[in-house]
Amino acid sequence: MEAEVVTSEAHLRPIERRIRRLVAAGVDPAEVAWRFRRSPRSVSQILALGSRPHRGASPPTNPQVLRPLERRILAWRDTGASYAEIGARFRRSPQFVRRVEDLAHAKLARADT
Repeated sequence: MEAEVVTSEAHLRPIERRIRRLVAAGVDPAEVAWRFRRSPRSVSQILALGSRPHRGASPPTNPQVLRPLERRILAWRDTGASYAEIGARFRRSPQFVRRVEDLAHAKLARADT
């Protein structure tokens, strides 16, 4: 029974799950509002919105694996720019540029698998 509750409420935020459980246990919504330092209207709204059907996770709006910064750094490194030159463009240290480049390569390797 507990596993069913967890999977059916997985899309809810923790506060929504706790409020629903308290109300289901018979606690008055006004008492729940007092416990969570919310208004009774807020608790009723949380209950109403939490009972709506969940649409599931939306796909990311940007299908790119790399952030624009990572893409630019990789492009400049491919043209032969040094870490110091790229760092000066972003007002960052050469070590920062190297870390971003390493992270970008790791992201690309993970995306390929």
